[in-house]
Amino acid sequence: MAITMNDLTISPEGIDFDSLLSDWTWAMPEPLRPVLLTAMGDVFAQSESGAVYFIDMVEGLVIPIADDGPSFQGLLSDTQFVTDHFFPSRVVQLRNAGKNLESQKVYSHKQPLVLGGNDDSDNVEVTDVGVHVSIHGQIHQQVKDLPDGTPISDIKIE
Repeated sequence: MAITMNDLTISPEGIDFDSLLSDWTWAMPEPLRPVLLTAMGDVFAQSESGAVYFIDMVEGLVIPIADDGPSFQGLLSDTQFVTDHFFPSRVVQLRNAGKNLESQKVYSHKQPLVLGGNDDSDNVEVTDVGVHVSIHGQIHQQVKDLPDGTPISDIKIE
């Protein structure tokens, strides 16, 4: 199956970019605005200064990846960068399993990995991008200071 960047990203149409990252401000080094959404639910966002960051929903990290938009565009043609950040083989696997994305939807772990979920297809569902980003931001904020392996019993999602 041939796969394109359109298969690895979702359309921004109808998504409220002004509020999408509101549950991630705690992790941002500066205000960020989404510029690209991956099918796997991660977000690339840009600062007013032009720097581009990768917001990793699984790890709960906001990682600088490019100094400006043109540098970021160059990364999008790098095969290794695309493999590492867009997970094309996983997208193909999920599509082959009949999990197809509709407008404003992303792939999301039913039980987030940070809460002990498994990284297999049975733990992945199609979810609204706003819900996905919000829930992961809230969870990661609540567990960010806990040592690895700490039992988690009380997570609040608003």
